Amino acid sequence: MIVVRPITRKDQQIFAEFSFESLLGMTNLPRDREKLQDKIILSESSFRQQIEKPGLEEYYFVLEDLTTGRIGGTCGILAENSISRSYFYRIESLLTNAKHISAPKELSVLKVISSNSNASEVCSLYLQPTFRHSGQGRLLSLSRFLFIAAHRQRFEKKIFAELRGYIDQRQISPFWEAVGKHFCNLSFVELMAQLDQDRTFISEILPKFPIYISLLPKEAQEVIGKTHDSTKPALHMLLQEGFAFNQEIDIFDAGPLLAASTSNIRTIKNSAVIKVQITPDMLPEETEYILSNDRLDFRACFGRLQFISKTTALINDNVADALLVKHGDNIRYVTIH
Repeated sequence: MIVVRPITRKDQQIFAEFSFESLLGMTNLPRDREKLQDKIILSESSFRQQIEKPGLEEYYFVLEDLTTGRIGGTCGILAENSISRSYFYRIESLLTNAKHISAPKELSVLKVISSNSNASEVCSLYLQPTFRHSGQGRLLSLSRFLFIAAHRQRFEKKIFAELRGYIDQRQISPFWEAVGKHFCNLSFVELMAQLDQDRTFISEILPKFPIYISLLPKEAQEVIGKTHDSTKPALHMLLQEGFAFNQEIDIFDAGPLLAASTSNIRTIKNSAVIKVQITPDMLPEETEYILSNDRLDFRACFGRLQFISKTTALINDNVADALLVKHGDNIRYVTIH
């Protein structure tokens, strides 16, 4: 049985391994053991606190094989995006008012913006290669939305996801080479190492005026809003959940920023709560769901339901054990797709 649960300090070693295994550009998983330990401590504290409104809480989860004890992946939610992470480029169109027949009527530019809208962020999704099968990535990613659905007061009314942009096999970002490097003479690898340690310098290395996209090299233009190849499944999943590209991109690698109203995210909107009874018997092979408890001691897994009435359903005892629920408890469920 595979289950998603909150991260704990006993996961510190594997959490660090995930950070060093993950592809360059995942800035929510710094390659710094002390900072990763701080994230675990903050996450444990966030799960314990009684929250009336979102603040600086961070929630991290791991995917565990209960049979072997192996940890296969991690993901996270930031209750509120911090000021140090809120710079983006917005793609805007400028009317030229040119009269000449050969002059373009409008030009696209990149304009630095500082997001002042309150939003939560889903982040840090990483799944080890040996677990990339049987929908485990979908379970890991979508379980976050079941947690949000159960604890709405902890999160903002808007959620965004910043996806990694295109980086080639030499760990070079064409966008950084064409744009950012003119304001900060570091390679992309060196930049990421700096960001792992400190992000306060970001405002100092941003252009003060809009950048005309047509003046950029073709290879840089082509990667604006493009994701890394390994990130495409996450992109498709988020689009299916109701996220949309809002013409904003990452200032370093030009990866797309996706956003959605929390109440309109498919898993949150379509999830429902039902009271369970527990049986040792195998249930009919009907539709499989993602199931979770509604507690801060969160658990989520794949499982089957056999509906007895509109308010009650049967689950297997192994699913009940995975979710830490007993007869008469409520669980939350949603279809996988």
